[in-house]
Amino acid sequence: MGIITDIKEAKGKNKRQHIYIDNEFVCTLDAFTTYKNKLKVGNEISKTELEDITFESEVSSGFERAVELVSKNLKTKRQMREYLKDKGYLPRVIGAIIDKMLEYKFLNDELYAEMYVNSNISRYGTRKIKFNLEMRGIDREIIDNILENAGSQEDAVLAIALKYMKNKERTRENLDKMCRYLAGKGFSWSEISSAMSKIKEGDCESWY
Repeated sequence: MGIITDIKEAKGKNKRQHIYIDNEFVCTLDAFTTYKNKLKVGNEISKTELEDITFESEVSSGFERAVELVSKNLKTKRQMREYLKDKGYLPRVIGAIIDKMLEYKFLNDELYAEMYVNSNISRYGTRKIKFNLEMRGIDREIIDNILENAGSQEDAVLAIALKYMKNKERTRENLDKMCRYLAGKGFSWSEISSAMSKIKEGDCESWY
């Protein structure tokens, strides 16, 4: 047990307070947690109580930061974990914040994947889209289900190929470069081959 001997306002825009027990600094809490737990100078407090209150404060401040982040751009669970880790939060605190974000539906990997696919299906092939979503921590099953309903990319790959070949001669060298360019965007060989055949045969003149 110890006695709270001082509570000082911390510098900065965030309302946080330094807690001193037996004249020694022990932790920093957000002002709301201090108020909620009725911490005052002269109060007696145990080590276990202080640990629980500190945990509560860390979850509260981390949740506030997390909500501010997703209000600007939607994030996946993995991205949020990495963000909170970079901010110095401990694994137990991060887990509690993530659970709270999921409870309030501020994190939704399926929705993130749907929005990403809708925004990029006309720019990239499914291979690149899959890779990018997996790197963001989206489960493969979620990715596959969404891409399965995304439809054919035949028009998309042809449009990108035509744009690349605009003002270029249809030489073997330029067509090979176009194929490498499309492969780099994640399109499959069958999609690339189909687009190349149409360009070589002149079946898409009306697209110009």
